[in-house]
Amino acid sequence: MTRDGLDLALAGLLHDVGKLYSRALWGERDERVPDRTHTAYTAFFVRSHEDLFRRVGLDTEWLAETASRHHEGWRDRPQYQPQSPEAWCVALADTYASKEREEGAGGGSPSEVPLKPPFRHLRVQGKEGGEGGYSPVYRLPGGSGVGLAPGALYPEDRPNVSKHVYARLLERLEERLKEMGALALTKEALLLNLALAFQETLSLVPADTQSEPDVSLYDHLRLTAAIAHALWRFHGQNPTPEDLRQDGEKFLLVVGDMGGIQGHIYRIAGAETGVGGIAKRLRARSLEVSLAAESLALSLLRRLGLTPLNRIMGAGGKFYLLLPNTKEAEAALEEAREAWGRWALARGGSLVPHLASVAFKGEAFGNFAALLARLHGALARAKLRPFPFLRSTEETLGRPLRPCAACGLRPAQRDEPGSLCEDCEREKEVGGLLPQSDRVGFFPDGAPKPFFAFPGLKAALGTELQGAAHLYRARLLFSPWKAPSEVKPLLGHLPRVEHALRAEGWDLETYRAWVEEKGLLEDEEVHPQKVLTFAELAALSKGAPYLGALMLDADRMGEAFATGYKNATPSRIAALSRTLEVFFSAEVLALLEEPGRYRERLKWDALEARHKEARYPLLYSVYSGGDDLFLLGPWDALLDFALDLEKLYRLFTRHEALTLSGGFVLVGPSLPVPELARLLGEAEKQAKGAGRGRLFLFGQAVPWAELPGLRAWAEGLAQDLGEGRVSRAQAYRWLFLWRRFFPLEDPGERMRYKPLLAYALRRVRERDERTWERYLRLLDHQDPAWNCLPVWVQWALYRERRA
Repeated sequence: MTRDGLDLALAGLLHDVGKLYSRALWGERDERVPDRTHTAYTAFFVRSHEDLFRRVGLDTEWLAETASRHHEGWRDRPQYQPQSPEAWCVALADTYASKEREEGAGGGSPSEVPLKPPFRHLRVQGKEGGEGGYSPVYRLPGGSGVGLAPGALYPEDRPNVSKHVYARLLERLEERLKEMGALALTKEALLLNLALAFQETLSLVPADTQSEPDVSLYDHLRLTAAIAHALWRFHGQNPTPEDLRQDGEKFLLVVGDMGGIQGHIYRIAGAETGVGGIAKRLRARSLEVSLAAESLALSLLRRLGLTPLNRIMGAGGKFYLLLPNTKEAEAALEEAREAWGRWALARGGSLVPHLASVAFKGEAFGNFAALLARLHGALARAKLRPFPFLRSTEETLGRPLRPCAACGLRPAQRDEPGSLCEDCEREKEVGGLLPQSDRVGFFPDGAPKPFFAFPGLKAALGTELQGAAHLYRARLLFSPWKAPSEVKPLLGHLPRVEHALRAEGWDLETYRAWVEEKGLLEDEEVHPQKVLTFAELAALSKGAPYLGALMLDADRMGEAFATGYKNATPSRIAALSRTLEVFFSAEVLALLEEPGRYRERLKWDALEARHKEARYPLLYSVYSGGDDLFLLGPWDALLDFALDLEKLYRLFTRHEALTLSGGFVLVGPSLPVPELARLLGEAEKQAKGAGRGRLFLFGQAVPWAELPGLRAWAEGLAQDLGEGRVSRAQAYRWLFLWRRFFPLEDPGERMRYKPLLAYALRRVRERDERTWERYLRLLDHQDPAWNCLPVWVQWALYRERRA
């Protein structure tokens, strides 16, 4: 009987699941299995859930044999050596996926060895990460957590790992399997539901405890499934063991990259006039970029009969696919280049998809960094000719029409002022759907409107989306679904009226009176799900009514992926990518929506926790994923959020060289989006140019470690200003002296500020001597309070300023 690639993907995904059983039952006798090996438990797992596999047309005995016979080197256990072509395919995939393991390495008790974070032995700037491991079962506010969830991927000095912890994970996995049994699943849906269950339960479990345990069992199983599927497809689904064992360039590594992302997102000509609702439009356009990349990847995989497990990495408008090196795959890539290129040109060419690939042998899995370097070289060459299918200039020309009032790039649908192009009209509708949506569906046809029409697939938002070929979940939720699905937190967070009501303690009538008083009322209909405008977010700031904008980027990620690992295997690279993606998508989203989850980790007192729980949901994620983010919101809340997020990132990575750099600016809510993007880009550039690991704010690039102290100075000055102990004129006098003397190169000239400042401070002494004594520290020219005076003084002035 000829087996299809999905059968092999399932066998690859299941091959090491027995490790969960063997660790949960460590040291116990078990009459249900012939021996205590993980391979015996893998076969037991398959046979124990015979009905689940039989219902999708699988022979349970075949699956048990194929998944468990994956150890060629087990000479003393021939019952677990591969014999059939299918078992050889899984065995080879397991070998390729586990190149990081050291032969003959010793280790401790499997049930007590924790998973180390992928940052532990990542060498960046000559430094490695700190010690620590993950706890698969951990404390959460109000109870305990099991498996992957927001707040779980933080290493601990004494991780909670034992056979009892593995028993809890096994219990959760069995619950998920029982839930799957109640659904009518296709084979692909079963595969992806199993992958989701493993992602939840095995993401904090080491794949190997006998060498360096820095790759999770989930990452290993997923990669093994992808390799087995690609290898089987390369051989036409009918190879001999000899065919499989013969090495050759059987694989293609493909990279897809959406060029021009920032220009595409920020090119909103109608921002200053609010055409179409700028807040919703900006989020919809950011979502379009992410969904375009995802749709391109999914359409290629579907075209070749593969599943999303063969997208081995992907975030931030870029993805990496593992494909069979076949003529069909090459043809699919060429078709995609032209179809997506024409799609981009029809929309003004602001978002340009690039595809590149390299063929490689199985042995190249052992040095994945070198393979990525080859691939990135091919991508750089592809970017030199973005539309290779074009043969004449005439193909790029169209008849001149009135430009769209929102993007200013594509032709408007009607020749009248204020008319929008079709895409911008859809963005307005999609932005309206975002607050009520919890998933994204991909449809070959028949998608519910409004949808993003990509070549081959349409992407729509909603809460049900019946008939979708594939679904993305917007939260880290792992319960089984009938349709094939993955966890992809792409929808972000939009602050709504309900968040303003909670933050201010208002009811709807009070809110309506407030927006009318401020001149902010845009719609007659006011309801809790209405998305707040930029003007409303600015007006909700405590102090000056400005909109805050924050852009952050993870430092040295290029170095980390290119040269960070001594043994850069695909499992390690994928684990690093996935872990970062969890932080910049799920962790950022959870801190926005559920700040209380992090109270203990960030050591907030009860008052701080209540304040942040009220204020952080007012922040708006334009985008957050990959290794960067862009947020907007009330400036005071956003600045507090930035400091908390940076602290979380340090706790998350435990790596001295892995820092964040970014820019923070205050702007009027009607500032055009392209100008806002320019200001943020310049601010981020200043932070990185000053040495990385800094936030540029109020005109200075400040190391993160100094910002909590400066915030304390700002809070003190704000209180002094409010209670009259320091005048605003006094604070502006300090700023004048700093700007006059601090930039001077001559050290002696720079010290001339001291007598002038001492003279100015006499006014403070006249009002309150204890306050005067506190500000005498400014006479120390080496004190951060003087060196960064513009930051905390302006922070306080804006905090105490009223509209």
